[in-house]
Amino acid sequence: MSGLPTPPASPPTPAVASRGKIVMMALIAGAVITNIYCTQPILPLIAAGLRVDLTKVDLVAGAALLGFSTGLALLLPLGDRFDRRKLVLGQIALAFAFAVAAAIAPGIWALIAASFGLGIVSCVPQQLVPFAAVMSLPSERGRSVGTVVSGIMVGILLGRTIAGVVGAAYGWRAVYALEALFMVPVWVAAALLLPRGVPSTSLSYGRLLASLWPLARDNRPIRESMIVQALLWACFNAFWVNLAALLASGPWHLGSAWAGGFGIVGAAGAFAASLGGRASDRLGTRSVVGASISIVTLAYLLLSGANASLTFLVIGVIVLDIGVQAGLVSNQTRAFAVDPKAQGRINSLYMTATFFGGAVGTMVSGWLMTRFGWVGIVAFGIALGLVAAAVHWIGGPRRSSQDAGSPVKAGRLSSNPD
Repeated sequence: MSGLPTPPASPPTPAVASRGKIVMMALIAGAVITNIYCTQPILPLIAAGLRVDLTKVDLVAGAALLGFSTGLALLLPLGDRFDRRKLVLGQIALAFAFAVAAAIAPGIWALIAASFGLGIVSCVPQQLVPFAAVMSLPSERGRSVGTVVSGIMVGILLGRTIAGVVGAAYGWRAVYALEALFMVPVWVAAALLLPRGVPSTSLSYGRLLASLWPLARDNRPIRESMIVQALLWACFNAFWVNLAALLASGPWHLGSAWAGGFGIVGAAGAFAASLGGRASDRLGTRSVVGASISIVTLAYLLLSGANASLTFLVIGVIVLDIGVQAGLVSNQTRAFAVDPKAQGRINSLYMTATFFGGAVGTMVSGWLMTRFGWVGIVAFGIALGLVAAAVHWIGGPRRSSQDAGSPVKAGRLSSNPD
């Protein structure tokens, strides 16, 4: 027996995380993501305080999303090479510093720069999603990813609510000061509760980045997930970034607190991410993605009446969030299934595309709102939904005839992300 060759050592496998630890990841993710979306309900306050027009102040929200996309592209791949726990702690500390810089910004361009930096280091939630995927059984991966994504979405929506109320009472600078203060207990919680990350590769940082393009080029599920979710996230941000302007200029003349308050309405649909993850485990991700695109397009049809009816606005918000969130987790689960050892890089590709789409949607929709009003936003959202549907259905499932009749089986096989 001593003459037999010794098999190469396999990389350590992360322990399966408890349900409580997954929920804790979701809470931390939701807390950090508020750094990005706290700006949107207070844009009119920033415009008034710094004496700039709506088109220019929209760049503050757009810079946060572009910074987030940059962080996703440059920082997420490091999670495959280094301990994700240390990366998370470092980014939360820097988020504190950038939030302070935003709170004391003397002018619009300084605020845009601080917002961009805050966006870069606030990609912590997407460091936690691969944690949840890798540390879950294949049969529960969609549920775990959905739980963390639900935490992210609740943070996005309730963060808007808190920002709107605080901004209305104390001014927009107080919102950023509160974000900075909030990062202190979040850092402590992450330090105490997050498990040590287990690197899955020894590639250098340069080679990690170089591997992103082949990963996307050679894997159709990753490419389609990137494009479809970028379009859906553009729909999501086109609505939310212009909601404060709609409420202020429409027949209601409501302030930033009301705009933030709609985050509570949207939070009613936030748990669609968890349900979408479970549906992906049972039915297959492509089916859930197709349903999500239809729901988002339907939401914009409902929102066509939002400039005259609060009923249509409330229903449209809930339907929009259900569709976008279910799409987010089902597309993400589909992409992750391609290669369990490249979770950080896959997530970098996926989320960079997603938030780049959101940034473009934010900036384009700001121009449309100024030029055409709410009608331009609705037309933009419907057009994006139709393009997403075309991308999804033209790609089409490429299963054998034997597998085509068994979506549940196909959806549960980790080797088949469709």
